[in-house]
Amino acid sequence: MRKSPLPYVFEYASNLKADPKKVFAFHLEPKNISRVSPSWIRVISLESPSPIVGGSKIRLCVASLGIPQSWEVTVQVVNDFSGTPGCARILDVADKSPFPLWRHLHEFWAAPDGTTGLVDRIEFLPPGAGLGRLLLPFIQKFFLVLFRARHEATRKMFEIS
Repeated sequence: MRKSPLPYVFEYASNLKADPKKVFAFHLEPKNISRVSPSWIRVISLESPSPIVGGSKIRLCVASLGIPQSWEVTVQVVNDFSGTPGCARILDVADKSPFPLWRHLHEFWAAPDGTTGLVDRIEFLPPGAGLGRLLLPFIQKFFLVLFRARHEATRKMFEIS
């Protein structure tokens, strides 16, 4: 019996001086992906319900560094702050993407001082089967630059002065 390879994990976290419920609600609107994406990622097309809920299907075509990529994603989990007042979550899993495995967990932590802990956790397998491991340094750097830019764009939109 052949075992599936374990996924690689990337995680990026920041703290925003912003209301956690507002930051969470912003992430439930798929159109906002273009508002937080860096200039070198362009949304070409987007089909999605608004707002997203558990079970939502999202179809997205983006040009990343000029290379078009098609994604089909299922939102598996949407937990707002009502179940666990300190944490809300969105989990999306790619049905079709450049990656053989893609699970993206967005976490929103309500800190006692009213700020938001924002965490993006990606579990993935690189494209290209075994040879894809050679791409890992590039992929990790790409994710770091991408999520740093997304968190910074979110910060600029929400932070309280």
